Amino acid sequence: MAPLRHETLRTVPLFRDFDDEELVEVARLVTTRRYAKQQVIFREGDPGQTFYLILSGSVAVVRVAPDGRETILSILKERDFFGEMSVFETCVRAASVRTMTEVEVAVIGREDFLALIDRNPRIGRLLVISLSERLRQANKLIASTTSQDIRSRLSSLLLNLISSFGEAVPNGTRITLRLTNQEMANMIGTTRETVNRTLNRFWDERLIDMRTSHVVVTDIDRLRSMVPERL
Repeated sequence: MAPLRHETLRTVPLFRDFDDEELVEVARLVTTRRYAKQQVIFREGDPGQTFYLILSGSVAVVRVAPDGRETILSILKERDFFGEMSVFETCVRAASVRTMTEVEVAVIGREDFLALIDRNPRIGRLLVISLSERLRQANKLIASTTSQDIRSRLSSLLLNLISSFGEAVPNGTRITLRLTNQEMANMIGTTRETVNRTLNRFWDERLIDMRTSHVVVTDIDRLRSMVPERL
């Protein structure tokens, strides 16, 4: 572990209203850890004593069924946080978290984090705002996977990925996060083969470009038109 400079915390939304003195105080409580790609940070059922902030990279929040099938509940990126539920409730982890890229996280122990909230109620307010947005996104995912066909579901997924990982390129918007077809399938409740076929059809229809390792969405408006209702 290594100490974290308070200047780094200034870019984290949870601490956006903090002055230098307050940031230095937080930095004293925080250490950093690094994880390799596809490494499990913690597993569902583990005791939860730590709050995490993502400083770089992306992680997947997953649930694994008894038969081994994985469902990706969400993907979190730089400046997002996780691990808050079990810290508040002093219970075990409700889901597993694994890295999708190389990741650096800042970690705060449970007692230090709760004391920090007591001293700085603004963090609690910003946590509620962030968690409300996650609930809204989760509701959108549930609605799409239960009421939409595969083309609509995959369109919704690509549009959501663009909102978090989109980067403008000459021929459209590149999704900077590389997902396997299996990972996409795990997010929208289908099979890898179905995702592969549907992506190829989108390519044939010139909705996306897959000539590189990153998917490029070339016609966002047509993708949006395939989603009957965006919650």
